[in-house]
Amino acid sequence: MVASAPPTLSLCILCHDRPAELLDALASVADEPWHEVLVLDMASDPPISPVRGVEWLRSDENVGVTGGRNQLAHRATGEILVFLDDDAVLLTPGAGQRLQAAFADATRLGVVAFRVRRPSGTGAGPSLEYPFRGSGTRSGARDSARPCAYFVGCGYAIRRDAQLAVGGYDDRFFYSTEEVDLSFRLLGDGWQLRYEPSIEVEHRPSTRGRSRTGSAVPGWRLRNRLLLARAHLPLAVAMPHVAVWTARTALEAARARSVGTWWRLGREGLSLPVRRRPLGWRLLLRIHRIGGRVLY
Repeated sequence: MVASAPPTLSLCILCHDRPAELLDALASVADEPWHEVLVLDMASDPPISPVRGVEWLRSDENVGVTGGRNQLAHRATGEILVFLDDDAVLLTPGAGQRLQAAFADATRLGVVAFRVRRPSGTGAGPSLEYPFRGSGTRSGARDSARPCAYFVGCGYAIRRDAQLAVGGYDDRFFYSTEEVDLSFRLLGDGWQLRYEPSIEVEHRPSTRGRSRTGSAVPGWRLRNRLLLARAHLPLAVAMPHVAVWTARTALEAARARSVGTWWRLGREGLSLPVRRRPLGWRLLLRIHRIGGRVLY
């Protein structure tokens, strides 16, 4: 019997005003078995100079991580899309072969979530860059490969057919919660997500090239949590979810002196149209048991 060829890998990187960080990201993945490497320069000013051996795309508008990742998914031709933020570097030699083996062995595997470290060598937290509730400080938690219910966008791999089958990212999220929304749709369609700590990235959050941050962050987080709950959660679950995030972001907005922006964006989260497809109770219980974000 002839062994089937391993799935092809497309490396996909978004960049906005971070040319030095981008070069570090590309250098960290130079020895992996890529089918292609794509970079989307989203309205950098001045435009970033193309790099030899990279398929270079340019957008005159910063469409956010959601729009940018959708563009890369449609342009890529590899079976597996490996997304890396422009301010992150891959730490694991041979990660490409590990990913090819993982996706080849599990035809319904939709996403592999990487382990995220910070430059200090410790895991980021609490819970911000760890695809489970909690900070993962209990013994061995961050070292254990297991199913997960969402992923962290600074470094992950996704089956291209899975992303396209569920319609890709919702462009309206732009900033915050977009990975949870996509994960809910993948899980609802029967795809599996897996946390693989043996593949590590170091996230080096850069202050350059950021937009819709600062004082507006609490409002964006509330807005998007409202969209998420309205689209995916039964009413009995949506109510505590929204209550928790309303209280949490209200406190953040008060500290940031941005209550007016928080209120405006919250109202937007209630008024924008959504396609309501609540997840089933059995699936929600499984998501909660493996550390997903259901009630909060």
